[in-house]
Amino acid sequence: MSADVVADHYNKVKQTGIQDRKESRIFFMRNMNNWIKSQLINDAMKLVNENNVRNPRVLDIACGKGGDLRKWDISGAKHVVMADVADVSVQQAEERYKQMHKYPDNIFGAQFIVADCTKENLESRIESKEPFDLVSCQFAMHYSFVDEESARQFIKNAVGMLKPGGVFIGTLPDADRIVWAVRNGEGGKFSNDVCKITYENVEELSNGNRPPLFGAKFHFSLDEQVNCPEFLAYFPLVKLLLEEQDMELVFVRNFAEAITNWLEPGRRLLESMKGLETFPNHNLSGKSDDEYLEAKAKIETLGENVPKYVGTLSKSEWEAICMYLVFEFRKKKTPAAEGETDAPEAKKLASVDQESEKKSKDIEEKQNPEEEVHHQNQS
Repeated sequence: MSADVVADHYNKVKQTGIQDRKESRIFFMRNMNNWIKSQLINDAMKLVNENNVRNPRVLDIACGKGGDLRKWDISGAKHVVMADVADVSVQQAEERYKQMHKYPDNIFGAQFIVADCTKENLESRIESKEPFDLVSCQFAMHYSFVDEESARQFIKNAVGMLKPGGVFIGTLPDADRIVWAVRNGEGGKFSNDVCKITYENVEELSNGNRPPLFGAKFHFSLDEQVNCPEFLAYFPLVKLLLEEQDMELVFVRNFAEAITNWLEPGRRLLESMKGLETFPNHNLSGKSDDEYLEAKAKIETLGENVPKYVGTLSKSEWEAICMYLVFEFRKKKTPAAEGETDAPEAKKLASVDQESEKKSKDIEEKQNPEEEVHHQNQS
């Protein structure tokens, strides 16, 4: 699959207004995703500040239509480079930037670049060679795992200009959970009210076989908004490739775990961003009772003097959210000594495959991984 296919798909995705987003079946899930990104950036900024930086230089790689521009303003960024393969998306991101209320005098500087970061050397296109303090890649890195060369080039572009102590954050589909879901579906498919996942080469999953580390193609349709060929990016493999670039893992969490971790410190922001749906109400996004069984059970446990409502997501949205990971890496302040990362490639990739297989078995042992997610009260 060429980058042109990805670019063409995202160029055709309509830029919707606020009212259209409110009417979306995944309105609350989108808001939750946005809240997770906000919490991730807040968390990353703590590490950036520890590196004696208050106003970071940021690379937003695979930036799309610029959905995180306001977050960079809130974080105090001094300059942001926005890069993406889709030219229409980059144009819309630049227009969005120019419409921000602080533009042009009281806002961070920005450069907008149309580039295939799986093939090109991004550094050669960036005007200032000053290192980055923070790099972000949201819901996009896995596209580069079409083959090893593309994945390595993308990761090099992502962190190659990151300064020692700099931070790389991102979100991506959880390859092991996706494999679990399609194996437990029919014909290599998993679907619910908001998403549909289809693994292209079902034979690769037969008889307990492991999909390849690169080029494992699947289709993920989310409320008919995302329907483009994608590729599994096993996190142990992502971690290995980043370690080769002198990166060290700070944390990786499934979205369900991330929500639990950030809920209390971020509850007020979550409520203001409408990341949870109030249950019960007369206009629920999910139309079947099965979508809110956990919320009903929670209400039944509330005391007599406690308001009988909870903040939740529909079951289908929870299942979709559990298909994603959030991660944070930091660049080592002291580069790896020669010989520390020069193990034969075949041996390193084999160890990645074994680690990922172990994780898959852990997931398989749970009848329903989504049961780890607990519906939370709104305050």
